[in-house]
This record gives sequence, structure tokens and C-alpha cells, in this order.
Amino acid sequence: MSRPVPAVPPSAGPVAAATARHPAAWRFLLPREVDGPVALVDLDPVSTQNVVRSYPGALVVGRSVAEIASLGCGVVWDGRHSPLRPATVALLICDGRRAGVLGALTPALTPGGTTAAIVPATMPYEFALFPTPEQLRAVIGHRWPLTFDGSPRRWLGYWLATTPAWRYLGRAGLSLSLDADSIVSLVLRQISDALGGPSELRGLIAGRGLGQATLRVRCNGGEFAVRVATSTHSASRLANHQRAVTLISELAGTSLRSLTLPQPVASGAADGVAWAAERWSQSPRLRALRAWHLSTGQSWQHVYAIAADLGVEATTGWTEPGWASRWISGLDVVAPTQISDVLVGLRPIESARMVTAWCHGDLWPGNIVVRKASAPPVVIDWERARPDAPAGMDAVHGEVCRTAMARRCTFGEAAAWLSERGSERLAASQVGGRRFAEWNRTLRDALLLAATTHYATGENEGADADMWTRSWGELHVLPMLASLRANR
Repeated sequence: MSRPVPAVPPSAGPVAAATARHPAAWRFLLPREVDGPVALVDLDPVSTQNVVRSYPGALVVGRSVAEIASLGCGVVWDGRHSPLRPATVALLICDGRRAGVLGALTPALTPGGTTAAIVPATMPYEFALFPTPEQLRAVIGHRWPLTFDGSPRRWLGYWLATTPAWRYLGRAGLSLSLDADSIVSLVLRQISDALGGPSELRGLIAGRGLGQATLRVRCNGGEFAVRVATSTHSASRLANHQRAVTLISELAGTSLRSLTLPQPVASGAADGVAWAAERWSQSPRLRALRAWHLSTGQSWQHVYAIAADLGVEATTGWTEPGWASRWISGLDVVAPTQISDVLVGLRPIESARMVTAWCHGDLWPGNIVVRKASAPPVVIDWERARPDAPAGMDAVHGEVCRTAMARRCTFGEAAAWLSERGSERLAASQVGGRRFAEWNRTLRDALLLAATTHYATGENEGADADMWTRSWGELHVLPMLASLRANR
């Protein structure tokens, strides 16, 4: 799921915020199971936090007490004399950009041990880390094709990372043993079995949480997007994506004119890893560059057309008593103290018996693949889809997203701004069975609150409630609740 406006809660420390935003995507390339101790040496704090979540018993080796504080099991070293006994570490993960790290610690490996090292791009490496290990967006292999569209500046940087020029830009790469039994290698074997041919990794982009990634895979001459889930929560999101694509296709069929659904090819699960492969979709280069601007680009026209199409062709019923309680599922994790106020704000939608329909739940240009002018765009990432949304709800979500990007504010602040100022696009959109402007102020605010709470619960990665998730959720919910109170 994309998060176009990733705000930082005031109460979250810089490492906590960065850890949540920039997971160590390359953990999908590391061994799933390690027969012995794991040591993390000289990694930046963000990567250390994420790898510890993948290997909870890992020993953290740092240059100071501050580097290992709050990590449970750590040791300080001077950078020269290894604090690890010889032949005791099965997996060594280190930042080899510091001189002497690899040489000093390699003797600690067991005979069958393996290493994974962040190295300067001038050294031999298997993958480039884009843009940096500390703010990782994607893992890039030599000569891989581009796997996402963006601004011309980001497009140029991503393209350079697939060329030899990357070595001269002061960037970093990942050097590791490709024989390791990683999540990626497991999925590639299963795809080969399912499709009857050798499969090749062509791209890797990780989601915010450590449990999900999207692989670009070539098999039998075709290119596929393979969604991978490795945790209970990410598997649930993947299952919801598959369910939504299937049921919307059965319900609306060929009636949908403004969008094309992803084309499933194969799926599988083994050893706690679930995956689903779909035909790879990508915008033609020039159309992508014309539509890149996140607040004014051409892709926003598709957002409102798709919302309207789903609101008419994928209807499911009406809002009824109990709808509000079901809608806020997950809010207990991200904003537990606001539940009662949110329920009061949403209940007018129940009384209005609004028409309900399937919504995408995260509809913005980042999830719309614009193709040739004669072909409807492909809409991807249906993880947050649900069948009980007021019909056309994606238009509300989309307009709040667009406003947040244009005003450079949080999603919740944008919703509150729209509550006060309105928007011609939103006013003209059909939501819940009539034009948004035709609902009274209470119901318009209730719809904006519904979009805000659904957005906020999208940051719940299935973990226990913590300061980060609660602060982040409340950051978006509170501005809209304040607007509701001011207008009662």
C-alpha cells in the first residue's frame, strides 16, 4: 500500500519514524533460517532496528554504547579487534563501508557461515540499494528494468542505479551469498514449478512493513508482478487483494469502462510465505513523465473517473445500523482513545442509508498504471479494498490525497481543510448515491472522517499498539474530529 503523505508524529523519535518508513528491503534476500547466531555490525540505526525484527536474537555490535542502547543484546568494539570468538557466527550482516570491518570480523564465521555486507558501489556487489541503505525504496540489480514511475528526478536516479554509472555516484551496494535460502529464492522456485519454466528476479520493492514485498519476475518470456507476504497480517492483506479483484470482476465484469483489474496468473504458499503473481503493468515512458506531478498531473482525472465507475457498477447494498463499528476496524491500534468520538461522527452515515459499493481504499496516482490513450489504466494494490464503502468513496480519498500533496500537509489536515473550504471536484462527485455537495454539512464531514479513519488504519501492520502507530493515527484523526466539534 502507498502512503503519499507519510507524516512524522511529534512524539516519535527520528529512528522510530525512519524505521517505519524505510524497512530493510534486502532482508527478503537474506537466509530465512540461520543455523546459529546472527551478528549485526556497524549498521545504521534504521537498518539495525529492522534486521533485529527479522532476527530477534541477533547480537548487535556497535562503536559506542549509544549505538546498541535499547536493543537488548549488544556489545561495543573498537573497530579493530573483533569481540566475536572465531567460528561462532552463522550469519554476519555488516556495513563494510567502514575500513577493516569485513577483515576484522570474517574469522568469526562458522565453516558454513555466510555474510551480507553493505559496500561502496565501487566494490563488487550483487544489488544496488536505492537511494541509500538508510532510506531504502528499492533493491536494484545490474541491468534491471525500471519498476516504478515517478518524477523526472527520481526516474533519472533510479535509471542510473541500473547502469555502471552508479559506481561513481558515491552510493552503496549489497554483497551477499546468492545461494542462501531466502524468501526470494523460495518464491522463484515456486513460480518455476507453477509456470513450468525457469524464473528470474528482475526487481524488488518492499512495503513499509517487513512482511510484504513486490517482486518483478521474468518467466517463460513474460513479466510478472509477484506480491509476497511473510507475516500473518501481510498474508491477510494479500488475501484481501485477491478477493477484491475476483469479486469485483465477477460483480462488474465488462461494465467497468475506466479501469482494468490486475490479471492473476498463479499463486502459492509454503513455509509461511504466500505469493500471488499477476501480469506486469507499466506506463509508457512519455505518458508516465507527463502525469508524474502528484497534485496536478493527468493521473488525477483517472482517480475520479474510477471512483465514479466503481460507485455505479460495483454496488453492494446500503449502510445500516452497525456500519460505523465495522468501518473503524483497526482503529483500536492506531487511535484507541478516539474511538467513541469517531463512532459519533460516523453514525449519521448509518442513518442516511447511503448506497454502498466496492472501493479501492487507496486510490491515488501511485496505484494507477496509465497505458495507451485507447486502453483504460490498470489499477493495482487492492489490499485496502472493501465492499461496504459509501458508493464513490474513492473520490473522497483521492481528493484528500491531492489536497494533502498540493498543500504539503497531513492527510487529516487536508480532510479538515476540505471540510471548511470545500472543493469543486469533490462537490461534483457522486458519493453514497448523490452528489457530495447535496449532503448536508454533517454528512459531508462524516464522509471525510470515514476517509480519514480508513487511511489511518492502513498503517497498522498487525503488530501490538505502540507509541508510533498511536501517534501516527491520532495525527490524522484529530484534525477532522476538531473540525466536527467546531461545526456542531
